Amino acid sequence: MMRAFFRPLMQMASLLALGLALACNPAQAHKGSDAYLEVQQTGADSASALRDFRLVLAVAVRDLDLVVPMDANADGRVTWGEVKAATPQALALFNQQARLEVPAGALGACVLDWQADGLERRSDGVYLRAAATARCPAGQDLRFQYLLLKDQDSTHRLLIAGRIGGKDLLTTMSPQQAGLLLSPGITGAAVTAGGAQAKSAGASNQWSAMRDYFSLGVHHLLEGYDHLAFLLALVLPLQLSLRRRPSAALLREHPQTEAAAYASRATWMALLRTVTAFTIGHSITLILATFGLTQASPAWIEPAIALSIVVTALLNLRPMKWIRVDVLALLFGMVHGYGFAGLLLEAAAPGGLLPWALAGFNLGVEAGQLIAVLGWVLVSQVLVGRSWYRTVVVRGGSVLLVLLASWWFWQRVS
Repeated sequence: MMRAFFRPLMQMASLLALGLALACNPAQAHKGSDAYLEVQQTGADSASALRDFRLVLAVAVRDLDLVVPMDANADGRVTWGEVKAATPQALALFNQQARLEVPAGALGACVLDWQADGLERRSDGVYLRAAATARCPAGQDLRFQYLLLKDQDSTHRLLIAGRIGGKDLLTTMSPQQAGLLLSPGITGAAVTAGGAQAKSAGASNQWSAMRDYFSLGVHHLLEGYDHLAFLLALVLPLQLSLRRRPSAALLREHPQTEAAAYASRATWMALLRTVTAFTIGHSITLILATFGLTQASPAWIEPAIALSIVVTALLNLRPMKWIRVDVLALLFGMVHGYGFAGLLLEAAAPGGLLPWALAGFNLGVEAGQLIAVLGWVLVSQVLVGRSWYRTVVVRGGSVLLVLLASWWFWQRVS
């Protein structure tokens, strides 16, 4: 009997301990692995049918350390001397993996030669900037190819903004994609050797920006482990069962079954209220921060997000009747919204496309949130109804969430 009691406890502890070990991996960060590219078509020489481009690439030093020894002595601290020594190697890598696919017979000036453009600090750390110019012939397809971190980080994304041919550009791409068609020529298409169609910069209208940022929103939520931890803390106490509702005859014969069915409906309504409140909360601050109506420093937002997990998990262990979970989700959702807004703000979206990018990103975050909650509901079906559910899953999981989020809080304030 004792073995039967402890077996589920040990299994759950092992799974959560594995999650704890992975989440505490110092290679991970709250914000995903993103790089930024600004592209400007600076002018054209009609007499010689040339197009001039200026590109500025910003890549996180922590990401570059996966392929270039930015932290040469591996002490966990990257100094200016280490960055300076590693910069030539990083620029050589950019020349190989962030390049223009130039047409046959193009001028040498059409090839990108990346030059150091200093360092810049963003919400998630220090970035190395590099700039390059190109003068390329018109009338031929010109494609930007980005392969950085293709084999090291499948979650890496390049956020692209700028203006080409008099049109605003706002899109995203990953190293796995065929590339970005900066300027179509006579054929109007750029095709890889494998036959894959490159994404066209000329198609960066409102709908394409909304579509790209919808995908980015889903990606951002599902890789945002602290947002997922907060959602888990909210839904852990809810015993969500997908079993069929009892028939009317069974309910008449067994009144206690009707009470259980009513409790089940109330639980699903509690989930709906809680998730809706979290959605409203982070949508409010995401919109306000993106349009510059309010600001919040990551220096306190990041610790506050970790603290929101601690508080919610503690309330699972010791509930307080005067605290409504949906109100708590609304308030903490406003804090998380500032965390979501950081990515949109740093993408530097052109004003004409910003509302569309915001709408797509917010919808993507909601879709990712629904995927995460649905995933938990499905996984928890093997546990719901067990006599040890509240002891092992709710209380044990909440304890581990408190420990994990406390560690994140300490990391973010130290």
